[in-house]
Amino acid sequence: MAIIYEKDHYDLSVSFGIFAQNQVRISYVSPDSIPSATLDLMDFLDIKYMKMKIHGDIKGKKWQLWVNESHEGKITSKSLFPYAFEFSDTLATFVFIAQDQNDTLTLVCKTPRYSMPKTKYAIDTKNGTAPPTPYILMETLPPTPYTTSDEINLVAYTTGIKRIHQGMDAYDFCGLRYAKTDPKQWQEKFKLPRFVYFSLRLE
Repeated sequence: MAIIYEKDHYDLSVSFGIFAQNQVRISYVSPDSIPSATLDLMDFLDIKYMKMKIHGDIKGKKWQLWVNESHEGKITSKSLFPYAFEFSDTLATFVFIAQDQNDTLTLVCKTPRYSMPKTKYAIDTKNGTAPPTPYILMETLPPTPYTTSDEINLVAYTTGIKRIHQGMDAYDFCGLRYAKTDPKQWQEKFKLPRFVYFSLRLE
């Protein structure tokens, strides 16, 4: 099995310039501020980390964080909090920390107003493959900038696109990331196994 990277997925930063009215952009932040010993421990424990900054015309707007579980072409969505929060500025930071074991994802999310407790979700690392299929926290890049009326996809816990590379099964994460396709379409278009993604809905 091979994993195809063009570069480490933590190094990616995406933005769309100065935001206009109703526009929202996401920057994915490299974890340079984390001590190297901590990063080594996270790597040893196979813990994934993703930090992002939400910029734009969001001040005063209420938001809800949603989890979306994609399985066999169907998506089940639910809000993670009992009520909506309000952005107090034009910039907000979200952090996702994830680890999987035995087809179960354990994930924590830290938001501007609330830290979500450890929550478990079903994934499918085996899905007929040996060794198990690798999953990562992946950026969900849109084809065009978001607006405040869009559902804003933040991050997915997913495999890459399965390919044959030098005679071996391989997983192309960059091919999925840079396809800039809505995660709602990933299973139909790329034949991915079960995965989870998180999104913001503004009011």
